[in-house]
Amino acid sequence: MARSDTSPIVPHARRRALAWGHVNGGLWAAGNALTTGSLVSYLARDLGAAGLGLSLVLAAPNLAGLLRLVAPPIIYRLGTARRAAIGLFGVSYLLIVGLPILAGFPIVERTRAVSLMIGLLFAHQLFEYLATVALWTWWGDLVPEQVRGRYFARRQRIQLAVAIPTLLASGYFADIWRAAAADDPQRLLMAYAVPTGIGAVVLLASIIPLLRMPATRSYPRPEAALTLRAMTMPFADRRFRGLLVFRGWFSLANGISQVVQNVFFPKEVLGLGVAPLAAMRVTTQVGQFAGARTVGELSDRFGNRPVIVAGQLGVSLALVFFLVARPETWWLLFGAWALFAAYVAHNICLPNLALKLSSEIERPGYVAAAEAIASMLHAVSTVAGGLAFDYLRAESPPSSAEFYRACLIILGLGFAMRMLAVPLAAAIQEPGAWTWREIIAGRRGP
Repeated sequence: MARSDTSPIVPHARRRALAWGHVNGGLWAAGNALTTGSLVSYLARDLGAAGLGLSLVLAAPNLAGLLRLVAPPIIYRLGTARRAAIGLFGVSYLLIVGLPILAGFPIVERTRAVSLMIGLLFAHQLFEYLATVALWTWWGDLVPEQVRGRYFARRQRIQLAVAIPTLLASGYFADIWRAAAADDPQRLLMAYAVPTGIGAVVLLASIIPLLRMPATRSYPRPEAALTLRAMTMPFADRRFRGLLVFRGWFSLANGISQVVQNVFFPKEVLGLGVAPLAAMRVTTQVGQFAGARTVGELSDRFGNRPVIVAGQLGVSLALVFFLVARPETWWLLFGAWALFAAYVAHNICLPNLALKLSSEIERPGYVAAAEAIASMLHAVSTVAGGLAFDYLRAESPPSSAEFYRACLIILGLGFAMRMLAVPLAAAIQEPGAWTWREIIAGRRGP
């Protein structure tokens, strides 16, 4: 069997590397907050995107997800996960520079601008996804298994501490500018060009901390057998298949309601601008910040599976608030975004579990498989949800009963699918994880 060499890292160097990892996380969080989410989806809507177009804008990043499966041979070819991560992140963030250019200096008519936006987001996310596989492979060697939950929780808290004020500032900036430039389409788009331009620069800056971190493992040249094994072994691993099944269904359930949940219902039915949505998203992030440390400690003590089950129940129940909200009670959505804080369990425990269930040499393949399945199915479901919504509303205006009923159907379907993901999470096989009976009793069985 092919083997790779692990470079020894002294404790002091490891601590310094992990600290630089937190700096990278903070910069990435700021840049990501300015180049994704409501800013991008509202830009697409102002460029004239309808249900299908919006679904493609939201799904474009995830449509690239399946190509994560080619990450292992890239990592093996480049020799180290460090080299692969830095190079691929660099290409990805250079591409995202095109987003503010497209918004601030439109040189094509609007329908083509939406198509260019979709292609740009697809290419950017493809390289970022490949780089993320390399980064998580790198973390697998850098972070000792017994403290991974707490380390990833600390990284999540740093990212949230940066993203929260960034989201609020960008949301209110966009709404103020949009209100002042409502009669000037060209100036209106600058409300998106300025924050996304700053975000692109910050993303490029997030590579600098990675340059200060050492390589941990030198992989052998990519023999065909090693590459094939790395790409297929995760699907043949019985324990890992349980994780893949949960992630696949969870991604389908999440994607089906994305277009309605993030754009049409809040923007067209409730009449909310970018700033209120940013405030609601901050509600989620404040909750995640508060809960991240506890989630990390619980995952290290009891295992990842029980924490994921509890988190999945929370994010499923969140859609109930969408189902009961009306224009006069739009504030009920704050309850949904508060429950969305339970995603912190997925953010910390899903990658941690993928690393735990993987073998060292084939680890890039395990990480790639889990992320690829999730991204691909989320993208497919998002596009399907956009098409279904266009069909159900039958070109009816936002003020019509048909439009509102179409929103409720899609949101109800999303709720039902998310609830079905709860037993799938409970069925994941994780070595060493406590059962619910042991957790309630406060002790392990004999």
